[in-house]
Amino acid sequence: MSKFCPKGHQMEDSWEICPICQTTGYQVSGGGSAGKTRLDSEPPKDISGGAGAGAPGGSVGGGARRTVLISEKRKPPVVGWFVATSGDQKGEDFRLREGKNSVGSSPDSNIVLRDDTVSGQHASLRCEEGKFFLTDLDSSNGTYVNDKKIAREELKDNDVIRFGELSVKFKCFS
Repeated sequence: MSKFCPKGHQMEDSWEICPICQTTGYQVSGGGSAGKTRLDSEPPKDISGGAGAGAPGGSVGGGARRTVLISEKRKPPVVGWFVATSGDQKGEDFRLREGKNSVGSSPDSNIVLRDDTVSGQHASLRCEEGKFFLTDLDSSNGTYVNDKKIAREELKDNDVIRFGELSVKFKCFS
């Protein structure tokens, strides 16, 4: 199962704080019938040194507990992905969903690329009816498809895309 921060950034299973946006808490993907909320609690603090202070349900040093809403909004289906072939994120994959996918170094992007040569809002990828269109959003260092600088380009399976100096390979299901 994958683990994501409340803003949607993918996290390692052992992380409690997102390295991208520094938020705490997480959501676990992978389907299942886990319900609409989950309980998020801080570890208990034993302030008395006694055996009962950290007991479940205890109020002394029991830690803060809160109910966290799990988004009811369903994400569009995954229709493809990028796989980073260079940079610090080499080997990492990024899911592409039907509709608009924003690409950039900004934490607000759907696909966050951590590279100094990638603009905050670098490019947009739109998937409609099985066709993928990549549009450069006037980025500082350009967007390239198979080493050709583009403004807007239809992507094909296995195309190599470069955002600034960071390269990814495009894969699609169709």
